[in-house]
Parts: sequence; C-alpha cells; structure tokens
Amino acid sequence: MKLKSIICSVAISLIIGNVSAQETKTDENKIQGVVALLADPVALPPNEDGSVPVDTSAPKGMAASELLKRGVNFVKTETKKYTKKNGVTAGSKAECVVEFPYKPKELNPAADVQGTITMHVCIEAKEGKYRYTISKISHNAKNGDYSGGDVFNEVPKCGSMKLPSDLWKRIKSEALKHSAIVVTDIKEIMQLSSTLPVNSDEW
Repeated sequence: MKLKSIICSVAISLIIGNVSAQETKTDENKIQGVVALLADPVALPPNEDGSVPVDTSAPKGMAASELLKRGVNFVKTETKKYTKKNGVTAGSKAECVVEFPYKPKELNPAADVQGTITMHVCIEAKEGKYRYTISKISHNAKNGDYSGGDVFNEVPKCGSMKLPSDLWKRIKSEALKHSAIVVTDIKEIMQLSSTLPVNSDEW
C-alpha cells in the first residue's frame, strides 16, 4: 500500500514538473517557454482482413528539422494583429521582429506616446521540443522625445518627467498583453504541419 502511495506521489510530481516546464516564464527581460511535441502519427496500411492496425511502438519526439520549418512558417505567416520584419533563419533558429501599433486609450494623454511596441522573437528547435524567446520589448514613440524604451525598465528611457509613472505602467501592461498574443500565435502555428501553405512572400 505504501509502495502504491509513493509511486502515485512520484507520478504526480513528474506530471507537475512536465507542465511547469511548458509554462511561459518572464524573467531577465525576456519571456520564454519550452514546448514538447510528439511526431505526427504515421498511417499504417490496413491488415489483410481490412481492419486498422494499432501502432504499439513508443511515441517519438518530433524531428528538429520539422520543428524548425514550423518556426519558419510562423515568421512567414502574415496577420492583421501585427507586422513582422527582418525574418532570418540560422542553424536551428527562426527569428523576426514583431511590431504592434501603440495608441493610448485616453483622449488627452499626459505625454505624446503614440508609436509602436516592438519585440524580438526567436524560435529554437531541438529533437522533440522547441523554445520560444521574446526579448527586447520596447516602446518607441513617433515623437522620439517620449519613447519609453525597454518595458522591463522601472524608469522609461525618456525619463519620468516626460513619461509619468502611471502612463508608463499602462504602456508596459499593453506591451506584455501584445507579447502574450505572439506566444499564442507561435503555439498555434507550431501545431500545424510545415507542409501547409502560408500567406506570405519568401524571406
């Protein structure tokens, strides 16, 4: 009975550990997560009697080459939510810069902060898993005198006299919401086969 309890405890610990490894982490001025993916199932030829065979082999992790192609597809795929620039692939990485338009919600903001939120996105592929990293999240005002810069900084680049702390907090909050949208899109596209066409020009 004790042995069963110990086995159950270990199994639960492993499950919790596996789930936490796939959660998004925000630290060191970046948002990062690791997601494990199994290889797509292979259709087996039917048995002589017409029945469908059961694949009893152990599941395999998805090939790094397929994961990289899916990462490239993320970079290539166009969306109305934001724009992607500077798409590159090198080794086992696919990278780009994502840009969201930023416009304050209030009618008369305390500072001229309208502009963009930009972030660097990197997808790295390994056998059976990929890692996404969103870094260099920055607020850039059209009027450069009011650019907040790195959203992880306590004080904006232009200084708190030009960009009051309450407005800077709202900008930071909006930037992190945008990064969450990108993470969702990455996870959705990484679930799709690399053979599916994408709506973009070559890069």
